[in-house]
Amino acid sequence: MAPRKVAYLTPLYFDERSCLGGGERYPLNLARGVVLAAGGRYVVELISFGDEPRRLALAPGVSLRVLPAARRPRNPLDVVSWDLPDALAEADLVHIHQAYTRCTEMGLLVAKQLRRPICLTDHGGHTSTLGAEVGSLDLVDCLIAQSEFTLSAFQPSGARIVLVKGGVDGDLFTPPPDPVPRDRVLFVGRLLPHKGIDRLISALPPELPLTVCGRPHREDYFRYLQALSADKLVEFITDADDEAIRRLYWRAWANILPSVYRDCYGNTYTHPELMGLTLLEAMACGTPAIGSRVGGIPEFIRHGETGFLFDEPTELAEQLRLLASHPELVEQMGRQARRIVEQEYDLKVCGAKLVAIYDGLIREAVGVAA
Repeated sequence: MAPRKVAYLTPLYFDERSCLGGGERYPLNLARGVVLAAGGRYVVELISFGDEPRRLALAPGVSLRVLPAARRPRNPLDVVSWDLPDALAEADLVHIHQAYTRCTEMGLLVAKQLRRPICLTDHGGHTSTLGAEVGSLDLVDCLIAQSEFTLSAFQPSGARIVLVKGGVDGDLFTPPPDPVPRDRVLFVGRLLPHKGIDRLISALPPELPLTVCGRPHREDYFRYLQALSADKLVEFITDADDEAIRRLYWRAWANILPSVYRDCYGNTYTHPELMGLTLLEAMACGTPAIGSRVGGIPEFIRHGETGFLFDEPTELAEQLRLLASHPELVEQMGRQARRIVEQEYDLKVCGAKLVAIYDGLIREAVGVAA
């Protein structure tokens, strides 16, 4: 019997040609988890957009199909393609990533007209109000949330709701084969104001080194971070690949995610951090995680066990000094963090949960069609 095909509709994909962020890596990780957990019963095709059509294999059972964009929208999350109906027609089930974008609105309509079961996972990119105004989530069969906090983004609908937390690649992000000296504080992620990197730099004790690893997305903010770092031990790495990032996790006392609801420019964010994939990557490498009490972050850090949570910069500074001066605590927290990732947040664990969801929805759809 041929494997069932799941289409993952995502406006951006994890690649230099699109966007290298956690929100783009996440669907790829889930797709790989589904294929591994299904044992050949499912293949997953990520459907995204670009200037020219192309197809390529990403992993066994996982492929990418890039559709030609109908236009270049003001916001890349609002991209659409006239080839989308043909692409989704080949799928047995459609899993849409992002909740309130033009891409999602078109995907929901096409998938519903094709009578395909629809799953949806939000990533916080709310660029269009039309879907919310007309109750577009009523077209969804199953809302899959990566955190309890994510659920607050959904307006009431008739869809069932399932929590599937995590989705980190625990085979790529592993503890080092041999002990590695830890000598720094670390931030990994896109350099954007809502990530709160300025708060981390301001709170950083002057004697502790910090590596900020990520791509600048706003030149003015990047210059601001550099100015804040003038009298501190801060280095910026803007072009690291996965291997380099993994080695940075190994060398860190802790990986920090200091996201904010209100950034240094006065802008507010209702859903700034739905999960925090880089925290889970660090934990998978056996490195403690420290995060602000913002969004879904507190759901993934066990305070005092796998890392710390903080509200004020003074708390963060104390936590950094504590870990830098207590290597045995770092290793203890790191071991516990890795154990929890293996049990709860690995992509294979998430994949098994998704396979069960997909199986049920496809059975229901086949029964209705019959």
